[in-house]
Amino acid sequence: MKDKTYSIIVVTDATSTNKEFVVSSKLIRNSLLAFTALMLIFGFMIFDYLTISFDKEKMKKLEKDNVQKEKTITKLSTEIKDINGRLGKIDDYTKRILVAVGLTSPNALKEVGAGGPAQVSNIGSDIELPNRVINLEPNPPKNKLINQVNDIGANTRQIEKSLKFVQDHINDQKIRLAHTPSLWPTRGYLTDVFGWRRNPITMKRQFHGAQDISTQLGNPVIATADGYILIAEYKGVLGNLIHIDHGFGYQTRYGHLSSFNIKEGDRVKRGQVIGKVGNTGRSTAPHLHYEVIYQGKQINPLNFILD
Repeated sequence: MKDKTYSIIVVTDATSTNKEFVVSSKLIRNSLLAFTALMLIFGFMIFDYLTISFDKEKMKKLEKDNVQKEKTITKLSTEIKDINGRLGKIDDYTKRILVAVGLTSPNALKEVGAGGPAQVSNIGSDIELPNRVINLEPNPPKNKLINQVNDIGANTRQIEKSLKFVQDHINDQKIRLAHTPSLWPTRGYLTDVFGWRRNPITMKRQFHGAQDISTQLGNPVIATADGYILIAEYKGVLGNLIHIDHGFGYQTRYGHLSSFNIKEGDRVKRGQVIGKVGNTGRSTAPHLHYEVIYQGKQINPLNFILD
């Protein structure tokens, strides 16, 4: 079948000769196909160029981010090294504090920087001091940097645990001290001392389990430690008597009082006025009969007067 042809007549003006072009349908079809192919190729080239440009920008951004991350890692590494140095000093201070409060053997100070747990006394046997040295590289890889952070974190938690134990121990010691007799119950002169003596009334030799303090009638008598009043009443030869339970095995007794400032069951604080000096019971003159009892046994009160 013969291809169709198309005539194209170009008219310029009225006086000129017209020009006529004959174009076959096959040429037109091939031209359209060629144009379409060129457009597709041109479009692919533009797309590829834009993709390459975008990838280049992305790579530049990634390179910039990597540079920034490297700077951040270097900075973190420096800061971690500084923190590790400070933790080393804190660890050393912790060991010295543990030794000072009697929770650790003094040998622990000689073991600073050595491997293995420090030797700890019985009272603090559940404390394991961090003695591992963390070696820090100037510019470590990412995985080693994470390991260093984990090591520092572990040391920090161990130091925190040790300091918490010290704090609890100190608080416990403060409570024990507050409940341990350590003050003069009243001001005056020491007369009959703790030990064997001749009874001033019966004139017989007997053991005197207290310290007598001679002073003016009506002088205040204070509790020598925190505790609870067990007895506040008249008790035969000791007259008006106050008996305090301080806990931790300690008790005190105050005899020959003229009056009470408290009653049985009251809680008293160290230094609180509990009564007044008197001459009640079997007594020859105004004075205070003061006893210290530990684990049910009378002991010398002078060993517990610190002020």
